[in-house]
Amino acid sequence: MPVSQARMRRIAHFFRLCLLLAPPAYAQQDETWKLVGDVGVGVNAAPVAARAQSNGTAAVPYLNFDYGPVFARIDTFGVKVAPLGAGSVELLTRVLSDGYTPRSAGWDAARRADSLPLGVGTLQVTSVGAFMVNVYRDVGKSKGMLLDTMYAAELPLGPVTLYPQVGVEHRSAAYVRYYASDRAGASNNTFAAIFAEIQLTSKCYVNLNLRRTWLGRAIGDSPQVRRSTLDSGLLAVSYRFN
Repeated sequence: MPVSQARMRRIAHFFRLCLLLAPPAYAQQDETWKLVGDVGVGVNAAPVAARAQSNGTAAVPYLNFDYGPVFARIDTFGVKVAPLGAGSVELLTRVLSDGYTPRSAGWDAARRADSLPLGVGTLQVTSVGAFMVNVYRDVGKSKGMLLDTMYAAELPLGPVTLYPQVGVEHRSAAYVRYYASDRAGASNNTFAAIFAEIQLTSKCYVNLNLRRTWLGRAIGDSPQVRRSTLDSGLLAVSYRFN
């Protein structure tokens, strides 16, 4: 999730759009305009599936908060527009940083631009865990569709809270052709992750996220990829507002 200045400007523009959309959402959901959550800095390692010149490691802002109906969830940003069940209907964007420059001159050595996913989704927080379903269209170069689903549980262990997660990412054929393979065909990538929240003081936390993704055959079998799994991680220090 390396975040360039251009990407930070995009996030800022999206937050301004969220603030324009937020007043009706605020009225519907009785939200209060108060910053609640974590803000900090971290280091993220998020390599792309294809063989690239960069290893995908960079310093990043750590944002995981709600401000009325506007929210940030590490790499997902959006606004709640209407109540739904145990959550809300949400307008979303996601920072994937899936752009890269190929390592070799084969297939197509042109740089792949970062995607620009815009979509709609929901996060349902229930007594048995949290369920997420988000659907995006990449309005960037690939013009592909992305579907993300996830389940997360919460395991409090004193000063440490663990959030095990499992899910599936569907990537359309157009997205796969642009970022990983010249072969037609969509890909379903399954993943498992563990997010750890470690309390240092009453307001300061260490946040650790480790994730393994099992790549679908349309991506994993590509000559440009030649791998079946993809590992990523995030380590951050944050301050909690409440």
